Order: sequence, then structure tokens, then C-alpha cells
Amino acid sequence: MIIKSPYVTEKVTGMIDSNDTIEFLVNMRSTKPEIKKALEDLYDIDILAVRTMITSRGEKKAIVKLAKEGSANELATRLGLL
Repeated sequence: MIIKSPYVTEKVTGMIDSNDTIEFLVNMRSTKPEIKKALEDLYDIDILAVRTMITSRGEKKAIVKLAKEGSANELATRLGLL
């Protein structure tokens, strides 16, 4: 299991609207190409870039930039985040 869950905070909801980015908690051992492929297959979306970081809690977070404008908002709505 590569994708654990969407990561939602007030900051992230602002990024969804302004930058077309959305964040997910992912498996610690997953790579950027694996994350990109898993998200594209799972949600049928086009991804421009994937950035990852390790949080202070020891979790890996993926910041995903979507290709189409407004698609992050659409995906967040489908996931029930907005």
C-alpha cells in the first residue's frame, strides 16, 4: 500500500485552491515515481510533480502538483475533503 490517506489541514485547503496541489500521507519506503503512478492509477488524474518530506511525527508526506487547473479542487471534492 503506497497511499495511506489524504492529508488535510487549513494550509492544505488553501493550497488546493491557489496552487492546484494536494497532500497525501504515503508509505515511508515509497519513491516519487511509485507515488505518482499509484495516484494516477487510483484517481485517474495527471500529475506534474511530486515532492516528499518526512514530518516531525515520522510520517512521509507527498505534496502533489496536478496538471490541469482546478483538478485539485475537483479531486478534493471527490475525496470529501471540501
